[in-house]
Amino acid sequence: MLHDVYKSVGGFGSYGMISMIIFIVFFALLVLYAISIRKKDAEDFSRMPLDDFSKESDEIQDS
Repeated sequence: MLHDVYKSVGGFGSYGMISMIIFIVFFALLVLYAISIRKKDAEDFSRMPLDDFSKESDEIQDS
């Protein structure tokens, strides 16, 4: 079905299929990564925007 839609666009049939395949593969890999990540790492990533990095930069400047 998608192949017929892309062919009717006018010569872009193969580019449309290739881009759709790339998108699906990328999305599947991203989902697999999200499922396989450790819970501690996910919690650390979720806290990153709220962390105060000014304390660390003050310690580095004092050294």
